[in-house]
Amino acid sequence: MLSILRDRTLGRSARALAALALAAVVAAGCSPDSILRVTTPDVVDPANILTPGGIQALRAGAIGDYAFAMDGNNGGTEGLILVTGMMSDEYVHSGTFPTRQEYDRRTIDVQNGTLTGVFRNVMRSRRSAEQAADFARANALTAADSLRIAETYALAGNITHHIAAAYCSGIPFSEADLSGNLTFGSPLTTAQIFQRAIQRFDSALAYPAGTSATATTNRRFALVGKARALLGLGQYAAAAALVTPADVPSTFSYLIQHSSATSRQSNGIFAFNVNSERWSVANLDGGNGLNYRSANDPRVVWRRSPANDLGFDNATPQYDLGKYRDLDAPVSAANGIDARLIEAEAALQTDPVAWLGILNTLRATASLIPAPPPGYPTFPALTPLVDPGTQAARVDLHFRERAFWLYAEGHRLGDMRRLVRQYGRTAASVFPGGGGQPYVLDGNSKGGIFGDQTSLPVTGDELNNPQSVICDNVTP
Repeated sequence: MLSILRDRTLGRSARALAALALAAVVAAGCSPDSILRVTTPDVVDPANILTPGGIQALRAGAIGDYAFAMDGNNGGTEGLILVTGMMSDEYVHSGTFPTRQEYDRRTIDVQNGTLTGVFRNVMRSRRSAEQAADFARANALTAADSLRIAETYALAGNITHHIAAAYCSGIPFSEADLSGNLTFGSPLTTAQIFQRAIQRFDSALAYPAGTSATATTNRRFALVGKARALLGLGQYAAAAALVTPADVPSTFSYLIQHSSATSRQSNGIFAFNVNSERWSVANLDGGNGLNYRSANDPRVVWRRSPANDLGFDNATPQYDLGKYRDLDAPVSAANGIDARLIEAEAALQTDPVAWLGILNTLRATASLIPAPPPGYPTFPALTPLVDPGTQAARVDLHFRERAFWLYAEGHRLGDMRRLVRQYGRTAASVFPGGGGQPYVLDGNSKGGIFGDQTSLPVTGDELNNPQSVICDNVTP
């Protein structure tokens, strides 16, 4: 009864305040309903999206879609970095989802529901960035608009490059315009997708928009992205020529920002590994993966806390990565370290001395290796590498350096495929388990055997595309 009276009293007070406010509005000469009009400067009316004023909103949407597609969110949806990290030898499956176990084992059904969602997000990100860039180019009124053209074309190129690196050859690229009209795309080979990425990066480079810090960052982003795509095509010298230290310094980084304010904005790489413990840092995955943990390398800082911690499945030992400190941690989409590694790979083809020098200069630059977060161990500093003496061993060492420098940035699966496609390795010697080995993770047998797939497949819903085919995800 007291609560009812209290509510009635508050109601009378509220009505009195409202009457006073209305009287003040009328006295000020305003219309009585103007008090109800609220300005929302951070919200764009849908009717205004397809106007020059909507360019910034389209750019923000493209960045948000890219972050969601690549990095995932706060434990509900994984991004491409996590998927490719588990399919390669970076992570092992410490969760229970059978759809995730499929790509960890490399025995993926095309109807895999988890990967269907990931593929949709990746293609949505690609198209979102392309639409934002195309619209900004057609409607740019200011120098700031030109900056957004360059940035969104670079984002489109980057996600397209990741599609080429991660997915099988024969991915359809359908197009939907800003009004929702759909045109089915025909399948593109891996080489064609890399070429498509290069076209997007070239479009970005056509809009430098001056010499501001933002313009310089956008240009470096596009240069690194284009060099990566050329590397995917085996054009080593052309790739290296784009990313010299004068063009892309080692300290450069284009970061995708995250925030714990909402689930979608959160760093999903941290969330799935540390918070929900569905991903665990690997060590000798499948018997022939790299020794990310036992190397005690400062570029891949990890911990097991508590000492007997188990993953979500309550069986697989759980190891957490320290590279991303929390849900707010940014993720690098392109950086100067990758630029140096591209230069080193070009040198590897003809000049082993120069190749080793580039790698050792990187290892000696302590500022490129961040300090471990609180609660994580401090591993020994990197020491100089020694030439292993044979070209095959140099290739192994080079790709090991790439794996440690670029851990959990979305490049390892593409590099494994390149080892087979460009350097003559067998898939069984490169991929975890070799195909046919027992599916055992850190001593925990999860049943079954490793498969022989080397890339992500076209997912089942693409079978509705009248021009689509199921592409081969065994041949790299």
